[in-house]
Amino acid sequence: MTTFWIAASVLMAAALAFLLIPLWRQRRRTGRWSVSGVAAVLLAVPISVGLYYAVRTYQPGVLEERANEMKLVNELAERMRQQPDDIEGWRLLGRSYLFLGLYDKARDALAEAWQRAPKPDNSLKLDYAESEVLADRSSLGGEAGELIEQVLAEEPSNMKALWYAAQRAVGLGQNATARDRLTRLLQLGPPDNIAQIVRAQLEQLPGSEAAQGSAAAAQGSAAAAQGAEAGRSVRVKVRLGEGVSPDKVGPNAWLLIFARAPGGGPPVAVVREPASAVPGEFVLSDADAMIPGRSLGDFEELELVARISATGQAEQQPGDLYAERPFHPAEDTTAELVIDKVAQ
Repeated sequence: MTTFWIAASVLMAAALAFLLIPLWRQRRRTGRWSVSGVAAVLLAVPISVGLYYAVRTYQPGVLEERANEMKLVNELAERMRQQPDDIEGWRLLGRSYLFLGLYDKARDALAEAWQRAPKPDNSLKLDYAESEVLADRSSLGGEAGELIEQVLAEEPSNMKALWYAAQRAVGLGQNATARDRLTRLLQLGPPDNIAQIVRAQLEQLPGSEAAQGSAAAAQGSAAAAQGAEAGRSVRVKVRLGEGVSPDKVGPNAWLLIFARAPGGGPPVAVVREPASAVPGEFVLSDADAMIPGRSLGDFEELELVARISATGQAEQQPGDLYAERPFHPAEDTTAELVIDKVAQ
């Protein structure tokens, strides 16, 4: 455990340096510090540590810490509304939202920075693209993917760009390109947990010996594999409670079905459908993971939520209709959710 915290401290120091260098340059150029920028830098450590504990295990005290962190981020957001031309402020607000798993808000904040930057640098390109991908995975095949390719062309050893560019290649069926990028990523020496995910994906790419063997085995054991940790899934029946109508949230409402850690936090996996699909039966699986390589099977218990949202965003809004229940990925293969609550 001591080794972990030493490594974490080194990584956090590097992250703070990454945030502080642009602020220092601005200080030398303008003669003053960006108040919003400094505030966001100070948020980085408590947010990161808070998120580590929130993901690792449920602790009641973490919820209070998260509320305090959200208060600080909201204050930063309000400051940005008063100082909308502060590009670094928008960028750091977007990164803060990414830390908290609020991907739609991160995308919006980074879009503000993007629109105001005369010539976006590679760091902003990658941050903006990442927020796009985490908010909508299909964007890897569009503008977000193109931005990632641009960064990778200029920075061939950028590990984040290599990872997302590899996922783009997989989605496009460019398996040789994906293999090359994942191999290069491994050669750069990523952390052990990331390296394990990369190796697993390499083994599953078409053409590898492991992929060929697993494909043959899968033909005769698809049903058994469905419950394996590498491919958890749950069949979710969703219906409306008595007297509840999606008309209350508007004609363009969306149904979101997702699993998250007890007590909140970013979703592990999400399915998004038109609200008109209710009542219906849906499958939530590792294929719907928000972050590649993350599995429902990584958790002993999750919270299963069905929400009808007027905006289609994962963050709950007043007036949204929802239902929620505990879910044990290792045991539960089916679940029923009756939407009968209204968010306040």
